[in-house]
Amino acid sequence: MRLVVTRRNRESVLSRAKGSPGQDVPNDSYRERLIKYIPAETIALFVVAYGISYYLSGTESWYPVVARWILILGLLGTVLYLWKVENITDVVQLGISATGFLIWVCALGVITVTSLPFYNAIAAGLLLAAYVFLAPLADGVPEVW
Repeated sequence: MRLVVTRRNRESVLSRAKGSPGQDVPNDSYRERLIKYIPAETIALFVVAYGISYYLSGTESWYPVVARWILILGLLGTVLYLWKVENITDVVQLGISATGFLIWVCALGVITVTSLPFYNAIAAGLLLAAYVFLAPLADGVPEVW
């Protein structure tokens, strides 16, 4: 199961858990959250799509537009993949994973983001390190919201 189990969503996870209704599902550990929050499948797909397209037409003047579309499709693909294939309905987890996808793309230094005037490769790398370290600590939106 890829859904992150936290104090906030424990009841909904227990109601969806297979097996006996009294089965207890423990909160995910830091390591389990880390693995579940990083959208490795869509990052890998983005790297392949971007790499092949850059190899084929990276020197063309119109390529930055294609690269932006690949980025947009990768972001939408992340959310749709997690929602439809992995059955993740928790908006917090979808948001954290989509943000993670963007941070990984920035850290990869693709032409889509390096052409932005405020892009800094060192800051992108530090942001990735902070995201990987801090994202698993997120417990989501409190129930009062």
